[in-house]
Amino acid sequence: MKTVLWAGLIGGLLVILGIYGYERYIVPLQGNEMTITKDNAKSLAVKVEFGAGILSINGGANDWMEANFDYKNKKNAPKVTSNVKKGTHFITVEQKPKVLSFNRSKLESTWNMQFNNDIPIDLDVDMGVSEAKLNLKGLQLNKLNIESGVSDSTIDMSGEWKNSFSANLTIGVGDMTILLPEQTGVKLKVTAGLGQADMKGFTSLGNGVYVNEMYENADVKIDMKVDVGIGNLTLKLVE
Repeated sequence: MKTVLWAGLIGGLLVILGIYGYERYIVPLQGNEMTITKDNAKSLAVKVEFGAGILSINGGANDWMEANFDYKNKKNAPKVTSNVKKGTHFITVEQKPKVLSFNRSKLESTWNMQFNNDIPIDLDVDMGVSEAKLNLKGLQLNKLNIESGVSDSTIDMSGEWKNSFSANLTIGVGDMTILLPEQTGVKLKVTAGLGQADMKGFTSLGNGVYVNEMYENADVKIDMKVDVGIGNLTLKLVE
């Protein structure tokens, strides 16, 4: 009886290891390119809901959006919706895994997304469980909202901004580095739970509010609220 039981356990373990190896190393990524073409919209409102994997967002698209999605299971392909209402083009890209698996690698995807620099954009990003790099310089940001679940991320907001905008960032678990332009006025309202924030180059006004040297007299300003859970935040002022 014990021999049969052990044989069953060992056999089950071998099956599990075999499935893991298949999902993680053998299943090829499946490519899927998508473009949202230009129309007569005067602004963009973009919502990105990312599940797990590697996320990259950049400017420089010729159309409203140019993207390449790689995923290991067709059921985890992103759902993209696009519609125009009162002059605003609404774009939603969401990944809601439908496959239950003890192996998270099966759910991982790689998204490379580009948006157009020539139109104002409200950008809302939920980064899920990810390694993320958001290079936002060059975009005409109007509003920015970022939620980071379990993520190591870099958000580049450096460069020259023509208009002021507001940003809300929430860090769950992980590390986030934010690059900010030293020649633009920046004001931060930071709430830190168990995490830590490196605020080099900023002056405290009390009650979790910080500003850079340029803020008081700047014509263009970035007003940010940052909520740090148990992650770490690093802010860097760059040229």
